[in-house]
Amino acid sequence: MTASTGYQGYQAPSGQTRAATGAARLFAELPAELTFTVDVEPENPADDRDCVIMTRRLMDLLEAGGGHGTFFILGVLAARRPDLVQEIAARGHEVACHGLYHRALEHGSPATLLAELTEAKRLLEDLSGRPVLGFRAPMFSLTRRSAWAAAVLTEAGFRYSSSVVPAWNPMHGWPGAPRRPFRFASGLLEIPVPLGRLGPLGLPFLGGMYLRYLPPWRLRQFSEQNRDAQGLWSYCHPYDVDTARAGAGHSDRGLLARLFLRCNRDVAAPRLTGLLDGRQSRPFVERLDQLAADAPLFAGRL
Repeated sequence: MTASTGYQGYQAPSGQTRAATGAARLFAELPAELTFTVDVEPENPADDRDCVIMTRRLMDLLEAGGGHGTFFILGVLAARRPDLVQEIAARGHEVACHGLYHRALEHGSPATLLAELTEAKRLLEDLSGRPVLGFRAPMFSLTRRSAWAAAVLTEAGFRYSSSVVPAWNPMHGWPGAPRRPFRFASGLLEIPVPLGRLGPLGLPFLGGMYLRYLPPWRLRQFSEQNRDAQGLWSYCHPYDVDTARAGAGHSDRGLLARLFLRCNRDVAAPRLTGLLDGRQSRPFVERLDQLAADAPLFAGRL
């Protein structure tokens, strides 16, 4: 695979090639098909210019290997930057919804969420010119406490969600939820976060801080665990690859969390490039029939 232009300027060309080649070996055991997803949200809500620049670089990185992905876009960002939504769609990627505001589901009500999702979905559809079928909850916050949201998502017209961490997690998780695609009682298809198993823990190793901080040998181990995974996907944020401007965002997080969010970004783009090496990334919307086939009904306590 040709080295992506998505992170040029962050490392010398030889460093790019070596890092991406080394990273490819970490993910060698994973299936040949996945969906590359991006949570399009600004790190600094007061200034979304960096978010736009980094989103374009992630598209460059993905397209360097001929792939397309699913971009979950925050509604308030779409309202400010309609050009970005239009560009994502024009470049062949799926436009999906990340909510109107970046707020955990449990902090809203069914009526409020329905109104916000209706507004965000209509805006994204108007800008992209396509139906918006997918949703991802901010911070993967579809949990047992917010299980009511699945019915709201169905009512709002979404066909699938990618919002559940099917394990305990210090932020949001749903222990006991299936680790393969499943359906809620409302009919909504859920495509849960792929996990690496570490004793009783499940770690979302293909994205975010986990992808940036886990040591190579652990990523290799988790990849081997997922060689037969159904519905494999990765995730990242525009700021994950922004090594030049670790901004002043994440004011809602503690000091330690902000430090982790801002550091170790130089490995993100090479690892994402290595993950894509030799694999085909297709948007979720193109994989829905395959992912929904034999998806069990989740009978967990809601």
